[in-house]
Amino acid sequence: MATHPAIPDRLMELARAQAGVLLWDQIRHCGLSERTVHRLVHDGFWTRLARGVYLTHCLAPDWLSLAWAGYFVAGDEAAIGGQAALKLAHIIDDADLPIPIVLPHTSPHRVSTSWWSFTRTRVPFRTMGDLPRLRTERAIIDLCAADPDRSAHWVTLAAGSRKASVQRMREELDAMPQCAARRQLTELLADAGTGIHSPLELVYLRDVERAHGMAPGRRQVRSGSYIRDVYYDEGLIVELDGRTGHEGVGAFRDMDRDNYHTMQGRPTLRYGWEQCHGTPCRTFREVAEMRHSLGWTGDIKRCRRCR
Repeated sequence: MATHPAIPDRLMELARAQAGVLLWDQIRHCGLSERTVHRLVHDGFWTRLARGVYLTHCLAPDWLSLAWAGYFVAGDEAAIGGQAALKLAHIIDDADLPIPIVLPHTSPHRVSTSWWSFTRTRVPFRTMGDLPRLRTERAIIDLCAADPDRSAHWVTLAAGSRKASVQRMREELDAMPQCAARRQLTELLADAGTGIHSPLELVYLRDVERAHGMAPGRRQVRSGSYIRDVYYDEGLIVELDGRTGHEGVGAFRDMDRDNYHTMQGRPTLRYGWEQCHGTPCRTFREVAEMRHSLGWTGDIKRCRRCR
């Protein structure tokens, strides 16, 4: 049975900080010889992931190990991008392979693999994190530009996470004059700036309130220990509930919130995707009638779909 060569403690500490991945320059600077590294790989203790990039165990590399390895392959000017950047920022839980890696346009061309996809950009970017990733706002704009149909999902997800600034997303968009989805994103960011935190909230704003000429309520208003999705000054609360976060324990939390507001004399109307997207006119009439009963004097207007 092969004997595991001695590894300097500082090298193993570095490997633990990098999800088990080491670069040859790091190994050499810690005093390990090329011959020893070759023996570690040959005897099955380490795995070679790419030229000069090693995994310090023999198990299949996990996602984070591959992200570190891809960064090392790309070089110091690179950054993890796309959904992978959002995963590293703890905004989403999962990100698929290949891991997108962004490089400046002056960087050497890198061949994409099943593990990594390399793209070069002429638009300058900034990085953050020990494993360099695009700033969240830039990653969001890149995702929207690549798939405009999902723009509302990405922008509202970022805004709702409170890990991205709408203003900085606008600045990133301004730095990309060739973005094909510029007009759509400009309008979307304007709405997100009002406190929209989900695609459902965006649909309510556009199809229920705005389409019927009703001035929008206030968004994300704190009430005790709760946050109200939409609050009208007459005392009406509208909660907009997708499935995520509103099942199991979340459902009981919603009950507690509604009971609290009822005891405060503030009725709550609760709507989901079908009511806001499928029957927005009926939803508007319900909201308007409830507001009228509380003293609102606004008009009930008919939208294009009503007519």
